[in-house]
Amino acid sequence: MKNYSIKWLIQRITALLLLPLTFWFILSAVLLSEMNYNEISIFFKSYINLILFYTMMMTMLLHSKLGLQTITDDYVTSKKASKTIKFSINFIAYLLMILITILVLKNLF
Repeated sequence: MKNYSIKWLIQRITALLLLPLTFWFILSAVLLSEMNYNEISIFFKSYINLILFYTMMMTMLLHSKLGLQTITDDYVTSKKASKTIKFSINFIAYLLMILITILVLKNLF
């Protein structure tokens, strides 16, 4: 993405989405800490919890990817190093997005 105003807008939207999702996740983590394995499995079989967890993970990865790219743009002066860092950021972010999607789909079926 070269258009910085679109990056800025997407980062603000993801930050707004992460606010309620973070509160949900903290509450869920407290509840999950008191559950056994079967109860945790039932918790994630619920479509609402699974969708909220998936949305939070994807939003968090996109938000962090954009933030790390912005930091790279602002503070890395070497073109070669900047390109390598950005490739690494994108590779790791997209790999994690794919893995999380596979795991969520596996849990659905």
